[in-house]
Amino acid sequence: MIIYGIVGATFFFAGLVITTAVGVAIFGAIKKVTSLLDDSVVPALTSVKEAADTVRGTTEFVGRTAVAPVAKAYGTFAGIKKGLTVLSGLKGKEKK
Repeated sequence: MIIYGIVGATFFFAGLVITTAVGVAIFGAIKKVTSLLDDSVVPALTSVKEAADTVRGTTEFVGRTAVAPVAKAYGTFAGIKKGLTVLSGLKGKEKK
């Protein structure tokens, strides 16, 4: 009985040491992977953010210089056309 107790305690402490060593190794591996990801992912995200800012600036510039004047001109033309249509319709009603 004493021998079984000594053998059991020995296996328990050996298991405890092995579990602790594996836990420390996993913690170190996770830390290393995290640092590798930070080194490679952060610059990529910075590059993507800069590209998105460039695209945003380009679309704002195109909107101000090309789209807005065309929209204003089209709106003015449509308003004049509608006004002439209304005026020509009123003249036709007065003759009847």
